[in-house]
Amino acid sequence: MKKHLAVLAATAVLGVTSAFAANPFSDVTPQDWAYQAVAQLAAQGVVNGYPDGTFQGQNNITRYEMAQMVAKALVRQDRVDAEQNAIINRLANEFSAELNNLGVRVATLENKVGNFKFTGDARLRYTGSNDARDSKFQYRGRVKFEATVNDNTKAVVRLATNNKEFGAAGNPTTALDRVYVQHNFGKYATVTAGRQDLTVGAGLAYDDVFEGVVANVGKDKLNASVAYGYLQAGKYQTLKFEGERNENAQIAIYQLNTMPTEKVAVKGFYADVHEDGVDNAYGASLDLTLGKKVWVGGEYVKTETLGANGEGWTAGLGYGKANIKQAGTWGVKAQYFDIKKDAPVVSTTWNLIDKDQKGVLATVNYTVAKNVGLNGYATIDTKGQDNKAKAETYRAELNYKF
Repeated sequence: MKKHLAVLAATAVLGVTSAFAANPFSDVTPQDWAYQAVAQLAAQGVVNGYPDGTFQGQNNITRYEMAQMVAKALVRQDRVDAEQNAIINRLANEFSAELNNLGVRVATLENKVGNFKFTGDARLRYTGSNDARDSKFQYRGRVKFEATVNDNTKAVVRLATNNKEFGAAGNPTTALDRVYVQHNFGKYATVTAGRQDLTVGAGLAYDDVFEGVVANVGKDKLNASVAYGYLQAGKYQTLKFEGERNENAQIAIYQLNTMPTEKVAVKGFYADVHEDGVDNAYGASLDLTLGKKVWVGGEYVKTETLGANGEGWTAGLGYGKANIKQAGTWGVKAQYFDIKKDAPVVSTTWNLIDKDQKGVLATVNYTVAKNVGLNGYATIDTKGQDNKAKAETYRAELNYKF
């Protein structure tokens, strides 16, 4: 393959769009048909010329030169769509030997056999409260297996243990806690069916397992989704009988997410519960990044007909951001919660806070080493809606990713 043709293909794979990039090569002129592609990739640092300032596009590209371009493509994988990502993975497989010689560690190859790969995590956790009898140590392990069916379809199965307490009798219980298939319809539509993770809004109402079908349309700046199926965690308050709860109600959840800028994220949802006597719910959230390290955010959720007793909200401030892949990174956050007794908080991200409570949740995250994270959580000044003090709870975790 000629170099000019190779770089033209690379611009398509990488989604490079810097149309006004300057060309640094003396032997590539604006009259050349590949001029724009060469200039774009040169500006992005994907291609380099020879010491004499030439590109020599008429020559055949070597496997070593192609591997260099693939290595640059791997760095940009988080900025391309599913179709481009699949092409990059195939190229990485093809040029794996050359990439190894270049000293490039390819995560998608290191844990992959053929069209099959696995990832996972292990966790050590300590939970407690100001009542010492509630303190306990637990551990958990999970392994996720992902198989590529074709360029547009994958199947995922995850095997997980329960949170086993140290010293408790017996072995940890093991089960398949995630089983789903995912299909891409072009660049902008994805459908996932099976037992999967689902986050409603920013996670105040629900952030747990879901059985059903989820359809997503759009990209990061603007996307919408519809989920139809059954919530598999927590319980949903009914209206028919005081105190009765209905598990696994059939539900449809409509969500709209937008990022007008890289530092602003707005989310909204409406949950239509297909069960007699169970109230519908809606909510919205806003996240702002101020400068490089300051986060401000909040979320509001409400059951549709229950008035003030059906409301829940949170607002918080944070600084820094822990990255599990970068040792030494850290972040702290404090969030105030006010959750009424009938709020649609079913299985929240912040599970130290419960209904009919208000107070502050403090969070600290620190990356001890690459892929090893230390996380701490504690409630402060927790009260019931009657303003009577509640027990304070805290939790510390060591998470290992592989």
